[in-house]
Amino acid sequence: SECMRCILCIKDGEWMNRHDDVRETEEDLIRKAKEAEREKEAFKNPYPTELILGIWSMYPNCFYVAEIDGKVVGYILGTMEWGNGHIVSLAVKKEYRGLGIGTALLKTLEDYYFNIANCNYIVLEVRVSNITARKFYYRMGYRDRKLLPKYYEDEEDAILMIKKRANAKGPLIITLW
Repeated sequence: SECMRCILCIKDGEWMNRHDDVRETEEDLIRKAKEAEREKEAFKNPYPTELILGIWSMYPNCFYVAEIDGKVVGYILGTMEWGNGHIVSLAVKKEYRGLGIGTALLKTLEDYYFNIANCNYIVLEVRVSNITARKFYYRMGYRDRKLLPKYYEDEEDAILMIKKRANAKGPLIITLW
């Protein structure tokens, strides 16, 4: 079967959204997900491909892939919970970091959450030791909300970070998996 997916590609030196005309088979998506998963050098315990595909099947508008010349160089994966966006994973291949790929991926998903899904908040968890990622999220407007002791399988703590839509109303409800 054919599936729609969203990608970001470089056009005239700018990251552009391209999704309406992109159709791939499920096998292509599985291959791209596996390729993306292998590129997550930054993560100690990467998510299984089956989990990524499961989340994508439930939240297809929350999965974006960045490609350069047909090669996956990064992706972002999210869910929707209690009316909030939840960023599950953001990864950019090491040799492509610092080029704006992570920013383009994050802004694209934020745009979906805030402007299409009308979320009031976006939440994510990040390892306490991942200073680079934390600084990136701070620059993007995220703030620390809570320390999550022993959140990861290796018992490292996480920081729950949030970003609030400018005109957000209502409580922030969070469930952790």
